[in-house]
Formats: sequence, structure tokens, C-alpha cells
Amino acid sequence: MKKIMIVLTLLLLNGCRSALLYTTNSIPVPLIQNQGETQISGQYGTNGKSFNLVSSPLKNISVSIAGNYDNVTKKSEISEKDLEDKNSHKYTEVAVGYSDFLSETFIGETFAGYGRGEAKDQYFEQYAFSSKIHENLAEGKYEKYFIQGNLGQRKSDFATGFALRLSYVSFFELMKIKDGVNSFPSSKEFLIFEPAIFAKIGGKNLKLEVEVIFPYTAKDIDFDYQSLVISAGLRFIF
Repeated sequence: MKKIMIVLTLLLLNGCRSALLYTTNSIPVPLIQNQGETQISGQYGTNGKSFNLVSSPLKNISVSIAGNYDNVTKKSEISEKDLEDKNSHKYTEVAVGYSDFLSETFIGETFAGYGRGEAKDQYFEQYAFSSKIHENLAEGKYEKYFIQGNLGQRKSDFATGFALRLSYVSFFELMKIKDGVNSFPSSKEFLIFEPAIFAKIGGKNLKLEVEVIFPYTAKDIDFDYQSLVISAGLRFIF
């Protein structure tokens, strides 16, 4: 009987999902070598489109501006009717960092920063044994404080290493609407770990970079986030 109840529960929850409202941006890992160095990058991945501008105006000190945005529309998988699921987000951050050589080619960096973003998720779902289609809409704005450590090896033709970002995210103006009924989630703040590995290959002034991020939070929040982010792009170094 217990197994039957589990199967029935899974069937009833078929099509259910939480609103996707938090998306980790591609994490900048510049590995600055010299005062006056400037880097510009653009990436595309499972988190949408990302950009980064970082410059080192003082010895060992750098300033970074980064952002991420996306707007996705796709046909709903719940029904054969002409329904579309839509998800959009945009986010911008600024950070100040310190970098130094740990050996001839290994560089360590630390960053601290602040960002603001907003997201909107509209989707449809249909429960098992029911013909009714439920419309869901969730949206919110948030601010993020973060600290980050980078460790990597940088040579003229390649660079590789890892980064760990710890972010405190706080949502405001957060609400959910299901079939026209408003609700205001109580769980709006959380800590999220965002470890990343990366590789950059190319010439001295232009590299192809690939990054994989594994976001994780232990807190039970009232919406969803991407637990795996993969992105690739180009980084220009001046």
C-alpha cells in the first residue's frame, strides 16, 4: 500500500515545478597580472548572456563590472494548446578585488561586491487525472552581497583553476500568482555557494573561456534556481 501511495503521489505531481527566479551569473575570474591591465569578455550559456569588464588601476587592485540577462519563450509541454512558458531575468554587479602572484604562474584573487537583479517566470501545469490547466506567474527583485576567492594558473596561451563565491541573496517585491490568486512567499533570503571551475585557451590577448558552476543552497526556499551552469565565450586582454 505504501508503494502504491508513492506512485499515486508522483502521478499527481506530474507537471509540477517551482518558479525559476534566481540564476547564477557567469563568475568573472580574470587572474590579473599587471597594473593597468584591462579585460573584456562575453559569454553565452545555460544562464543566458553574460558580460564582464575588469580593470586594474592600481597595483594588485582591480574593479569588475559584470552582468547577466536572458529572455526565453518556449511552447508549454503541459498541453497541446497554444500556450507558452516564459522566463526572463537581468542582473548587474560591481566588485573590488585584490590579486597577487603565489608563484611564477599561479595567481590568487579575492573579490567583494554587490549586485541587483530581477526575474519573472510564467508557466502552465496540468495535474494527473485533471483536464484543468493552471497558470502560474512569479516575479521578484533581489539584491546580492558576495565574497569570492579565485586560484588559478595563467600562462600566455592558457589559464585554468577554480573559484568559490559565497552570496547572500535577499528578494523584495516577491510574489506568486496561481490561477489569479496572489501569494507572498515568506522565505526571501538565503546563502548560496557558487563554486566554479574554468579553462581559457588562446593567445596572449584573446582567449576562449569555458566555465562550469555548481550553485547550491541548503535553505528551503519558495522558488527554484539552476543547480548547474555552463557557459563559454571570448575574453579580450589589453
